Amino acid sequence: MPMRATTVRFAESLWALVEQEAEREGVSAAQFIRDASVMRAAYAMGRRGDPDIEAVFGHLGGASQAESDGNGAARRKALLAAAAAARDPERLRALQATGLLDSVPDPAFDRHARLAASVLDAPIALVSLVDAERQFFKSCFGLPEPWASERETPLSYSFCQHAVASREPLIVEDAREHDVLRENLAVRDMGLVAYAGIPLMEPGGSALGTLCVLDSEPRAWSTRQVELLQDLAANVVTEITLAREARG
Repeated sequence: MPMRATTVRFAESLWALVEQEAEREGVSAAQFIRDASVMRAAYAMGRRGDPDIEAVFGHLGGASQAESDGNGAARRKALLAAAAAARDPERLRALQATGLLDSVPDPAFDRHARLAASVLDAPIALVSLVDAERQFFKSCFGLPEPWASERETPLSYSFCQHAVASREPLIVEDAREHDVLRENLAVRDMGLVAYAGIPLMEPGGSALGTLCVLDSEPRAWSTRQVELLQDLAANVVTEITLAREARG
């Protein structure tokens, strides 16, 4: 496959930042810039619903082993998949149709969050709706300030986006050791470590967000706990469906 080179100029301070972040990722600055460019292309393609986005994933996955650390290519592919899923037009239309984004707290959703925290003995439980660039908390139990009052975070703080992308439960014992989540800002700034999230699948097949529980300490979630969380997530989906139907 032919390769093309280009020159990109940065101010010294910005270049130092690029090198610093590249070092944290365990890749060269050139690889870091390359991946950032591919990710931006994936964002745009995901927003348009471009079917050729799979070619972007494949291209990223082909990064040379010399420039990637262990599971680095898989991690970058997962980040791209999450970005594409978050901006998928069909999914966003389904999410908007619920009327739940930026809506006021609802006792029905709050009950499900409290019950999830109680049943799984977790300090935090969320009903999280993943928008294009943020996650909005329809319910948040035990979440510290200022996030509890803001009821949203950028996707750079979101574990839930990855459950939405995979459309499968995401069960994490320790995010600090997780290839995809270890650099997530929720780990650094919110001290969140353990996570169990079930995607909220609306009748049309789109994953709108998750019902999830979190802990600041590592947790080995049992199969029974995950099954219970799935049952509760099904109830949350019922509430979402009722909210959409009420809008006509």
